[in-house]
Amino acid sequence: MIQKLNLFRNVVPVVFFMTGMFMLSMFPVSAQVTTPDRGVYYGGSVLGGIEIDVEGLIKIVPKKKMEEVGKILTKVIEPIPTGLDEKTSIRKISLKKLNAQICQTIEQRIEFSDSIRYLGGLTSIRYLVVVPEENDILLVGTSESWQADSYGNIVGKTSGCPVFRLEDLLTVFRAWNNQSRPSVITCSIDPTKEALVKIAQVDQFPVVDRNNVEAFANAQEIAYGNNVVTLQGVPKQSRFAMILAIADYKMKQISLGHIPSPVRSLPSYVSLIGGSQKQINPRFWLVPEYGTVSHDSKKLTWQFSEVKVKALTENEYFDSRSNSFQPVGKLDRAALNWCNKMTANYDALSKVDPIFGDLRNCMELAITAALIRQESLLEKANCKLNAFEDATLLKPVAYPVPKTVPSRAAIAKNGRSYVVACGGVEVNPFNTLQNPKLDSNIDNQRNDLVKTTGNNWWSK
Repeated sequence: MIQKLNLFRNVVPVVFFMTGMFMLSMFPVSAQVTTPDRGVYYGGSVLGGIEIDVEGLIKIVPKKKMEEVGKILTKVIEPIPTGLDEKTSIRKISLKKLNAQICQTIEQRIEFSDSIRYLGGLTSIRYLVVVPEENDILLVGTSESWQADSYGNIVGKTSGCPVFRLEDLLTVFRAWNNQSRPSVITCSIDPTKEALVKIAQVDQFPVVDRNNVEAFANAQEIAYGNNVVTLQGVPKQSRFAMILAIADYKMKQISLGHIPSPVRSLPSYVSLIGGSQKQINPRFWLVPEYGTVSHDSKKLTWQFSEVKVKALTENEYFDSRSNSFQPVGKLDRAALNWCNKMTANYDALSKVDPIFGDLRNCMELAITAALIRQESLLEKANCKLNAFEDATLLKPVAYPVPKTVPSRAAIAKNGRSYVVACGGVEVNPFNTLQNPKLDSNIDNQRNDLVKTTGNNWWSK
């Protein structure tokens, strides 16, 4: 009989490890004292150098702590199996066999291997292949061996970018493949309604110049208080949700200059501002640029374009009559300039700050799971994925929920402007999937794509 498992691990003194390990949920958490898992928890959940404490407050983790994380993970990470210890342009993952391996692991009541947690080092998905004769669906993409970097991120040894995670795949698969499927996955960080009233009062501040801009900025910061994190489309306690919130937070901190940009060609937004406006409220958000999705003549072999991440903006002003931010109807040139730079430098940013690579991975998993749902591919393959679909059989880690972010003041280079950035992340693959393209060349590739070797859930 298959027992139910939980993707949760146990508290170890000071450090709590929780990036994909599993434990038997039939026992209380306190009874499961085991070896460390592949991640670290310091009184809250740590990811990408950011901590979410038990009250849901997002804050930066000291560099020294992250270095400790990296040292621990380097010691506990498992040796990579032969065949997965190399970079390859073609890695095939059988969802049927992966599901069977998960169920076998649950039945044997043993820990999940790193190769399962990290989906065999998968770094992209280029094809989704339905194999009805095998009752299977294959994910086909690139992969490489993985390692823990100096800050505890699990990244590819060659690219330095994060590898895909089983728990993120399960999260978005279950989000799209249920009766109450969300239309979009979003994260937004915005001021509260109470803060907007206070901001309206501060807005009556006398003329702002170089002599009092800091006082004005401090008054605004106090009025804003903590901004609220709003998450929709995925469970708020999931790693997927954490990635959305942390990537959004770090984007804003880089734009305001509170976190130095790790990429030389990506300056802060505040360094680009000219003019003499005393208060500027650009709205920055990140969206996937999926490109073309193509299929063969039978709609059994699907090809994805490389996923890009784009930064968008809309300038806003605070309307004291409605106590809300309103679009100005035109773009701030500096904001548009910064978004263009953010988009152009996103790949480079992902290599030096893996949270942005994690976000792109989640966007890629989102369109893959959405396609399976929209085209009824499980039904076409008569493929049963009980471990994927049944959240009571395999429970994901329950991370602290991102709830609030402290407001920070940023003074523009002109010395007269105070800047507050709002915005978020939006993932909607269904718009792209409305217009897939027939590509007869994919028919010619199918024979090679469906070939697998050995009995493993992964192959070349």
